[in-house]
Amino acid sequence: MRNIMASNTLPIPEGCTITISKRVVTVEGVRGKLQRSFTHAPIDLKVDTEKNVVVGEMWFGKKLQVSTIKSVLSHIQNMCTGVSKGYRYKMRFAYAHFPVGVSVEDSQITIRNFLGEKRVRKVNLKEGLKAYRTETSVMKDELVVEGNSIVDVSQAAASVHGVTLVKRKDIRKFLDGIYVSSKSTITE
Repeated sequence: MRNIMASNTLPIPEGCTITISKRVVTVEGVRGKLQRSFTHAPIDLKVDTEKNVVVGEMWFGKKLQVSTIKSVLSHIQNMCTGVSKGYRYKMRFAYAHFPVGVSVEDSQITIRNFLGEKRVRKVNLKEGLKAYRTETSVMKDELVVEGNSIVDVSQAAASVHGVTLVKRKDIRKFLDGIYVSSKSTITE
């Protein structure tokens, strides 16, 4: 059964400016500016300045198609959170014998001595991301990735985790790796 018109709204938080042009959403806030294209989604997006909300509408959509409205509005909500508070992922190193050497130079994370291997693993960070090691006196073996876009921050964390997966060994015994320990915003 098709709905004639389905719609959903998202209130715009204070300190956020949202502009929409041809399903390309631009969000500006105190931490910067994010832009994302939703041209693949067949929905109407507009900003209602009187009610201060973003409206997503779909005409003659089935149930699964209508669910994309909420998904797109959730992405826009994450963009608003990113430009106002930012995102921070903390990752911890787990190793049994060989200590993992992680260093951050410019926009590249370098991982050495993982499982005692000579191979150097590298992860390139996207523009706008910041990664650093925490002080050993505060927290030993911790890597922090920060940025405005939750997509970029989580992808960087997943890439670091992915290059340290254990191959051709029993993963019940070899638990070495770099794992995400906490996800939060930069400003609480």
